[in-house]
Amino acid sequence: MIVEFAFFLVLFLLIHSYLVYPLTIFIVGSIKKKRIFKDPNYLPDISIIISVYNEENVIENTLRQLFKTDYDHSKIQFVIGSDQSTDNTNNIIEKLKEEIPNIEFLIFNERRGKSNVLNDLVKYAKGEILIFSDANTIYSPDAISKLISSFADKNVGGVSGRLLLLGHEKALKSGNLESKYWEIENWIKGNEGKLGYLIGANGGIYSIRKDLFIPIPTDSPVMDDFFISLKILEQNKLFLYEKTAIASEEIASDIKIENKRRIRNNAIDLSSIKYIKELLKPRFGIISYALWSHKIVRWFTPLLLILLSVSNLYLAFYNTFFLYLLFAQITFYALACLGFISKKLGINLIFLTMCYYFVYMNIGLLLGIVRFLRKKQTAFWQSTVRI
Repeated sequence: MIVEFAFFLVLFLLIHSYLVYPLTIFIVGSIKKKRIFKDPNYLPDISIIISVYNEENVIENTLRQLFKTDYDHSKIQFVIGSDQSTDNTNNIIEKLKEEIPNIEFLIFNERRGKSNVLNDLVKYAKGEILIFSDANTIYSPDAISKLISSFADKNVGGVSGRLLLLGHEKALKSGNLESKYWEIENWIKGNEGKLGYLIGANGGIYSIRKDLFIPIPTDSPVMDDFFISLKILEQNKLFLYEKTAIASEEIASDIKIENKRRIRNNAIDLSSIKYIKELLKPRFGIISYALWSHKIVRWFTPLLLILLSVSNLYLAFYNTFFLYLLFAQITFYALACLGFISKKLGINLIFLTMCYYFVYMNIGLLLGIVRFLRKKQTAFWQSTVRI
């Protein structure tokens, strides 16, 4: 029966993406870990690239922390571009230029979006290695050195650092479990990185060889860190994950704020697929497998969940086994509703919160799909409101 086949196919895809794939990549990464030549004395010139838009609350602290790096300051160039900021961002950076050497600051008087700004900033970069940071990302003093040491191996095209989300206790009160989810994501990224096939860098802390940079498409919204890192893999270079290169950002304080970010990101992620479609082909082997399993299936999870419920409802009329499965689904969504109610009452029951967060997260992904289909997402960057 077609409906029964569809049910089990969807169930397989969901279980595979969320359970089987992480376990598989862990096992394969442990067995076939790439041997990388690292040299802590390798000190190429680097350019730190930052696109900003109305970041007056965070940009000064970010730049001051970056300048505390233990990397040779004479080999660092800061390349910062303001995408028509309307607050005090430009003045703050101009004043910092008097204290921090090697700042190349470009002010763009037309709002064009992050991709356009990054493409322009790379043209001004003089370093052999490009490091991409966000305006609110705080680097540990040794983070840059940790990133750069792996580039002593000529097979390495990119290295992502480890991004920590701070302030999770306050966020948890609203049901936002993003920091917990992010810990799992970092674990998966670490196992992909062992193979040299990281599927999507952490946007606030990653680095590539400048000569491998491919301009980001600007004709439609693109997730820049996702595009840049996958284009490195497409050029048959390794992309690593360096868990000792640590940076941090504040997590969104409210689940509603986090969900707005998720809606936006999923719309842009889906828009990005057409630019990396070659990597989806079987000839790319484990890269294709990881991309499908870790990203594509998850982006479409809301539609899969809907199909699972509809097919299960139909099959329950004909088979007691499917009736039990339908009851299990109803129970899960009921627990998610209880999780929502418990948050409103100020009661923290972690299992209920997990159910609520999973459902709420997928509602955000679903709205992202709708936004993508309606072509309502712009390329303009809006910072997530933090704690």
